[in-house]
Amino acid sequence: MPPVPHAVHHGAPTAQEVFRVLKKLALVAAAVGAVAAVRKRSSGKVEADLWREATSGPQAVSTPTAR
Repeated sequence: MPPVPHAVHHGAPTAQEVFRVLKKLALVAAAVGAVAAVRKRSSGKVEADLWREATSGPQAVSTPTAR
């Protein structure tokens, strides 16, 4: 009988295999979190720039009031 390829598994996963999968999931989660944080930060800056442009200058839509 030929040896079973490594990709085919006929039993419970070993601790090493579980750890390897968990490491990969953690790396993917960290990458997704980093991308989300960068996008949120850049969209917040764009929003702030638009607000600053709309509320300053002679053609301002409104001006913030100090309270």
